[in-house]
Amino acid sequence: MKTALPRVPRGLEVLRGLWCALFLGFLAMWPLSYSFYTSFGIDTDRQEELSAIQAHLRFRWPGNGSFMVGADQFWLAAWKPLDRFDLGGAFFKAPRRPPLRSSWNQMGFWAIRERYPPSKLPLQVSEMESSSWIGVPSWLPVVLTGFWPVRWWMDPRKGKVLWLSPVRELMRRRAS
Repeated sequence: MKTALPRVPRGLEVLRGLWCALFLGFLAMWPLSYSFYTSFGIDTDRQEELSAIQAHLRFRWPGNGSFMVGADQFWLAAWKPLDRFDLGGAFFKAPRRPPLRSSWNQMGFWAIRERYPPSKLPLQVSEMESSSWIGVPSWLPVVLTGFWPVRWWMDPRKGKVLWLSPVRELMRRRAS
């Protein structure tokens, strides 16, 4: 005789699905983060005095085994067309490894804050082009996001791993 499983609220199912997708994305990028540069995020442009500012907010795997979150800010000439909001990315390109500065960098932990030389564009403000990044080893997001999906895929009542439990649950619902 089968016992009925308790019904999971719909919002929790959506959250669980998004969390599993996030985990699988980090899991797929982990081995690739040692060989390729991959970056995706949001690009924004805004008019500022005689020029424009372009900002990149990104998730980045630079090719050195790290995962980074951060932003770059650059000045553009005023005559260039502005793109207020744009999804940007570069996928599986040649590595762009930042230079090692400490033993923490060798372990995969990064805190980068750079200011670039002043722009040659006509500006009346002192805001400089800059870059800010925080990075961790690429295995760390896999571990942190993997607790819930792995726990969900485990069946504590039978002590077996049910790797296909999401598929079985979907098939069970369609059958009823």
